[in-house]
Amino acid sequence: MNCLLILIIALMTSQGVIGMEQANLLWYEQPANKWMESLPIGNGRLGAMTFGGIQDETIALNESGMWSGEFDENQQKVFGRKKLDELRKLFFEGRIFEGNQMAGHDLAGTPHSFGTHLPIGELKMHFTYPEGNITDYRRALDLDNAISEVTFKVGTVNYKREYLATNPDDVLVLRLSADAKKAVTMNLSLDLLRESDITVENNQLIFTGKVDFPLHGKGGVSFQGRIAVVAENGSVEADKQEVKISNADAVTLLIDVRTDYKNPDYKELCMKTVNDVSRKSYKILKQSHIEDYSRLFNRVKLNLGQDTNGTIPTDVRWKQVLEGKVDTSFDALYFQYGRYLTIASSRENSPLPIALQGFFNDNLACNMGWTNDYHLDMNTQQNYWASNVGNLAECNVPLFNYIKDLSVHGAKTAEVVYGCKGWTAHTTANIWGYSAVSESIIWGLFPTASSWIATHLWTQYEYTQDKKYLAEVAYPLLKGNAEFLLDYMVVNPNNSYLMTGPSISPENWFKLDGQEMVASMMPTCDLQLVREIFTSCIQASDILGVDKTFAENLEAALTKLPPIQLRANGAIREWFEDYEEAHPNHRHTSHLLALYP
Repeated sequence: MNCLLILIIALMTSQGVIGMEQANLLWYEQPANKWMESLPIGNGRLGAMTFGGIQDETIALNESGMWSGEFDENQQKVFGRKKLDELRKLFFEGRIFEGNQMAGHDLAGTPHSFGTHLPIGELKMHFTYPEGNITDYRRALDLDNAISEVTFKVGTVNYKREYLATNPDDVLVLRLSADAKKAVTMNLSLDLLRESDITVENNQLIFTGKVDFPLHGKGGVSFQGRIAVVAENGSVEADKQEVKISNADAVTLLIDVRTDYKNPDYKELCMKTVNDVSRKSYKILKQSHIEDYSRLFNRVKLNLGQDTNGTIPTDVRWKQVLEGKVDTSFDALYFQYGRYLTIASSRENSPLPIALQGFFNDNLACNMGWTNDYHLDMNTQQNYWASNVGNLAECNVPLFNYIKDLSVHGAKTAEVVYGCKGWTAHTTANIWGYSAVSESIIWGLFPTASSWIATHLWTQYEYTQDKKYLAEVAYPLLKGNAEFLLDYMVVNPNNSYLMTGPSISPENWFKLDGQEMVASMMPTCDLQLVREIFTSCIQASDILGVDKTFAENLEAALTKLPPIQLRANGAIREWFEDYEEAHPNHRHTSHLLALYP
């Protein structure tokens, strides 16, 4: 296992960023110049990227429900069992090109209001300092307590910023202080990517709007954000769409953003949340945040050797590793950073799982053809591969809640598209229940994407041995997917094997008769997923003492599946037939799926 973990200094988890010798610390000697250099904080719903600018600070804001699009009842074409049988006949008769043409025309979905996750925009802070040189700059992210910190000196005055995303209080908290009285003077403004009405009321910067992003279809959530300014001494005044703070000893900013996704009272909730936390001291907010976070993070410690490089900035260490230097403690830090990102992105109470680009959005993927959605042909699964390995089982809960919601829509897809029982979903999914084939079968005709994401349900039981979870959450969803597969598969008259299809090996092509094609019967990844889902259901049936007859039907079906096919050179075939790869060394290696975590 390549994954590596921590060397936490447990005694100091509640003491803030604790120094360059600490093992679980990312630190830098300069501000971030671009988004990829900034440091993330998140509470599983709200997130921010912190840049650490001295005179001008940028905080890029994200909220998991900030989506364009809307539910579309007509997302899928009516196809049904009769037409499916006609389509399969073409493949069984060797008319593969005709089969691909029919599938592309008749099965491709119609995602007219698919949507994408979107970033909110940026909070801008402009600071005014006393005369003096700027020295001793440091920007850091302490993984032990999930606090991003910026420290520097202006003349003789020491400035400190602490940024955290608290799950218990469900807000972002930005603390700006100095060791001299009246030393904090700053302006707050917003540079939003979403059209909003911006107002200032009662020391709160408020923005309200509705997502309008037609690139990926019509529709979008309504939202409100509030930034409360709590100044210790000094003055706070509104100036149109800005807030000016002058001569404060310290300032605490409390940020919440809410959308109307499954939450019609989003405005009231946003106001109540910010008002409630405004009555708490920063010390209390910070303490409850650290206690909550460390309960998860401190479960895993990894020592890969003494950390002799802790006095080297993280970006410099990374360059040295790329140049070939062995730095085992950096490997441990890298793994712990992965655990940190999982906790920041996906908590037990998160309304949504981690999207394609992750929880944090730099406005890039949502402007591309594939959107910042849920890709079920590897990416969503990949986001959660390390959860149980990293002893973060609770972080899987948003994924399982999402699968449950998806299965409801997927039951209609199974019936309307394939004429089958159970539930299915395909490569691309969103928060609006899209479970149909994508607009192109090249990447979208992959009904066992549902099976792939469902394998995480069984993995959770393997790690937790929680029979209540197995009975109430995992098994009903696994069984529903197995019911689909059992009804969906067909006996190939040419070899008597039970097969899925037509389906694809995600995003890859094969060559046949001078043509590049994607769809075939029983690509190898389908075979592996059917085996895994059926085997999981059989074991769950035995553990729970239920559905004996159903388990026996699955066992019988397993005996009728084809074996893994090999190419002449001994390699595993990507497709059941020995087709030539159109794009060798393709980025997707789905035929090796059984080797994946």
